[in-house]
Amino acid sequence: MIAVYLIAFPVHAFQVSSSSTGYVRVATASAISAYQVAQRAAFTGALASAMSAPTVASVAVRLATGPVGWGLLGVSAALTLASMYYSSQEVQAVKTAALAAAPPVGTQSNGSGTTLPAGAVWNPASCVHPCAFNAQQYFYVDSVGESSISCYQGNGGGTFTDPAWPGWTRNNQAISGPTCRRNWIHKNDGTTASSQQEIGFLSPSSLTLGQYQTYVGGLPATNANSIESKTSPVGQGGTAPSAENVTTIPVSPTEVVPTVKPASQVGPTDAVIDPNTPAPAGPQPAVPSTQTTTTTNPDGSVTKQEETTGSVSCSAGNHDQRTFGSVLQDHMNRWQGSGLLSALNVLKTLTWPTAIPTYSLSSSLFGSFTLDFSAWSGLLTALRSLIIALAAFVAYRIIFVGNA
Repeated sequence: MIAVYLIAFPVHAFQVSSSSTGYVRVATASAISAYQVAQRAAFTGALASAMSAPTVASVAVRLATGPVGWGLLGVSAALTLASMYYSSQEVQAVKTAALAAAPPVGTQSNGSGTTLPAGAVWNPASCVHPCAFNAQQYFYVDSVGESSISCYQGNGGGTFTDPAWPGWTRNNQAISGPTCRRNWIHKNDGTTASSQQEIGFLSPSSLTLGQYQTYVGGLPATNANSIESKTSPVGQGGTAPSAENVTTIPVSPTEVVPTVKPASQVGPTDAVIDPNTPAPAGPQPAVPSTQTTTTTNPDGSVTKQEETTGSVSCSAGNHDQRTFGSVLQDHMNRWQGSGLLSALNVLKTLTWPTAIPTYSLSSSLFGSFTLDFSAWSGLLTALRSLIIALAAFVAYRIIFVGNA
């Protein structure tokens, strides 16, 4: 157990949060968003499938490093870069919103029970029952193949009242095709009878997979239910949320282009791919510096002071800008709850014996014999020295080296 603590824990303790090179390779939010735009059908299709299923379940779509290209960058395959996640409650909320936004599929009259004729198309500009005063409801039915002569003869001389639709007027209109379009119009005159002649809609109880996909794909990125709002970075050290329906999409570095940046500039929307990326080649930008020169006379008085501004550059990459105190405190905070620290605390409670014990044992088979541990006193001293040395070495690694 002690060997595992001493070997495994120092390797992984600072894998994500610290960088031995000062640079990290990340997948930025803009790179992930660009891939989502290019592959939007995969994301919306996964969510639409969950919405159209009889049983509502959570769904996740994960972007992970694929087998091509990442090995050259020192990145392992199957590392999750980002995850789009909807809980079952969120899936139900999106489904409800999609149903509410869908056009009505069933219609009925508020009073007489008359339904729209087969093939009727509702005018989107028409009001939905109940209509305001002087507002109009309007629908039409096309008769494909009917000649214009037959169409206009059905008008009876122009707009007329249709006996099958009390309170509604109808006129026929020949359009190209040839097609005869019969238009029904009802105007609310403010009376109760007029209101009862309006058409009331029935909301749809279900949508097709394509309708769900169209709704989700049309949500703006700022909408709380959009796939962009439900996508978060994962990367090294992160854990993708578990879901009942999971789709994993392998990507290459050419599809989600990674970015190398200083470790101090990693943002909350960046997915860390490699926390120990080599520093970029070439000199880093010059940093202005100020130097003060003071000339002192033999008698101790100051007669001249000059300030010279120059620039410095580092050809070996960017240095870590953290102070020793902040590094020490960061390491102490991270090791405080580790299993290794608990094991080291046990060492503080060990009591090393001042006298070597001797045990006498009796056996009917082997007879009586004595175990004198003083014969192993040198080995016990060496073991104690080894444990103390290993503890000191680990403490040095914690404070000065980290995961380098």
